[in-house]
Amino acid sequence: MIYSLTKFSDVFKNSFVENFNQDLGMGRFLLTMAVALLLGLLIAVVYRVSYRGVLFSRAFAVSLLAMEVITTLILLTITSNVVLSLGMVGALSIIRFRTAIKDPLDIVFLYYSICAGIMCGAGLLGLAAIGTVIVGVILVVASRLPAAADSYILMITVNPEDEEPIVKYIEKSTKRSKLKSKALVENTVELSMEVTLIAGSTKFLNKLNAYPGVSSVTLVKSTGEYI
Repeated sequence: MIYSLTKFSDVFKNSFVENFNQDLGMGRFLLTMAVALLLGLLIAVVYRVSYRGVLFSRAFAVSLLAMEVITTLILLTITSNVVLSLGMVGALSIIRFRTAIKDPLDIVFLYYSICAGIMCGAGLLGLAAIGTVIVGVILVVASRLPAAADSYILMITVNPEDEEPIVKYIEKSTKRSKLKSKALVENTVELSMEVTLIAGSTKFLNKLNAYPGVSSVTLVKSTGEYI
């Protein structure tokens, strides 16, 4: 029994080393890069179609395509030489990315692109194509689902004696309202309230702005963690 386990271990190690040191032919390289390029273009298109933000970033879409191709190149290099792969792991470990990603969905697309690149570089072209299409369909369908009513941040500068009637008017004129912050600035009060509009109407803002005790009214769409 011990002999069998030992033989299996030797076979596994030999197969592992052989796979790492396999010769990367030009035909396989071109095919892999072509598939990676097509899948990268598909991911960029999925990002464009499923994007629901305010300002679409063309640079980020291009970076998804580039990341797919670059990840494939790295994996092809690693699988072609086991010694080179160890040095590359050490070199890549010192890379740090400082760009802040505000939208959690952008992180999903980054992993989406990297995962497809890894599968292409590993030679799993069919699996990479099927997986990319399935995830792309899921993201597009999810982006089309009806969302809950949009929330807004309403910022008002009002005289202290008019604060209570103004808050009551806002509560009556919106579907939902919640006080987020209150600041005292000289002789005025600055209120920040999270509100949900009734049928998307902002007509109540005109009457609110015409109120004698109100100095300024600002309505900004809220996206949860940031405005």
